[in-house]
Amino acid sequence: ISAWLDYPGIGPEHSYLMEQGKVVYDSVTDDEAMDAFVWLSRAEGIVPAFESAHAIAYLRKMPDIRDKTIIVSLSGRGDKDMVQAMDILKGKLWGDL
Repeated sequence: ISAWLDYPGIGPEHSYLMEQGKVVYDSVTDDEAMDAFVWLSRAEGIVPAFESAHAIAYLRKMPDIRDKTIIVSLSGRGDKDMVQAMDILKGKLWGDL
């Protein structure tokens, strides 16, 4: 759902860093990202951009973080994604949006 998360400019340094154990790459599904989009909007009144919703979805999957302080940088604006979000979420929240 987020065009910038499939950016083709990723270089070979990422493979090198992964092979060295310096970074870990993971993923979340579009459904998980949309759940996070709705959750953050309801819980905090912050409408995240789809890109940031993926980070929130990953954070929500992390075990044993209840007593931790975690900082997540939210970039972009979710209001630009509202038309697409309404289309994706149609019938999933309160009936038809």
